[in-house]
Amino acid sequence: MKQVFFFMSWLIVLHSTAQQDTVRQVRAFPVTDYMVDLNDSIKLVQLHLPDGVSLPEKKVGLLKGIYRDKQSDTATIGTGRCQLIKGDYYYFAINYKKSGVLPREGDLIYLLMDKTNVYPGLFVSLSAHYIGLKNVYDTPLYNRYSVFSFWEKSTEDQLIDTLVADIRFTAGYFLKNEPTMNMPIKSGSRAGKMLFNTMLTCTRQEVIDFLEYMIARPNLYAGQEWKASEIFATWMSEGGPTVMRFDDDNTNK
Repeated sequence: MKQVFFFMSWLIVLHSTAQQDTVRQVRAFPVTDYMVDLNDSIKLVQLHLPDGVSLPEKKVGLLKGIYRDKQSDTATIGTGRCQLIKGDYYYFAINYKKSGVLPREGDLIYLLMDKTNVYPGLFVSLSAHYIGLKNVYDTPLYNRYSVFSFWEKSTEDQLIDTLVADIRFTAGYFLKNEPTMNMPIKSGSRAGKMLFNTMLTCTRQEVIDFLEYMIARPNLYAGQEWKASEIFATWMSEGGPTVMRFDDDNTNK
């Protein structure tokens, strides 16, 4: 039980710059459709881990739902330990009695893992929640597993530039071909400005603000791949909320 509470405490402080663990990090992995009832409150669920990732038996995990139709989908389902290992497949006995929520394919098991020696940037933090981003052509922009094996600051900077270009391109396309979809931004510092016109001149900092917001509010995005320009447009249309930084000159903003 102590190990479960220790794990939970790390999940709560995930991505907190004041309390980061220097050697460990929390990572999420999706469960497969293989599930077996062990009794009326415990279900065996399966992880299929990529090459280079392994877990010890009895490892503690926390299972959370992913957003499908409503916010309540993202509730914590239960906790459990790894009871069986078969090659790249790991089986966790999840006790869901308290939540009453049955596990489903795609739900995420959060595990406390050793950190890897990569640049700890925005896309590594997104991938820790198994959040993926795609370009306007539905091509994944990064691999949610391999970023933990290789990721450098230069890779990060290049991908941010790619996102800026993708968002601007998408805005230009809709301004030309679907101008009736161009709507005023509802709130925030850009309130009243037209959405696509604003996206057409989006900056690197705006993209960084958006990614930081996703990391700080992961429940809506975790466990899925999203078309970056679409969810950026949604974020901006709702006022482009940002994460308060403790080093801001004016903390009352």
